[in-house]
Amino acid sequence: MSQYLVAIHHPDGYDGSLEDEAVERDIDALNEEMLAAGGRVFVGGLTSASEAKSLRAQPDGRVLIVEAASVSKTSTR
Repeated sequence: MSQYLVAIHHPDGYDGSLEDEAVERDIDALNEEMLAAGGRVFVGGLTSASEAKSLRAQPDGRVLIVEAASVSKTSTR
């Protein structure tokens, strides 16, 4: 069975209280359907882009955690 990543992004400052019970039910139904079909592997939320961090593997095996504001927009890694 194919597996997919479904990501829902909200802009910084999004007010989640604007989502009503129907939206919550639809999301729950989608999650249950994907779970029952074996197509769901992971469900989780992301913080806002302003709180993002970049992980970079180092030659010695350590992982360097870099604040999003420090990450170059021209980086290809």
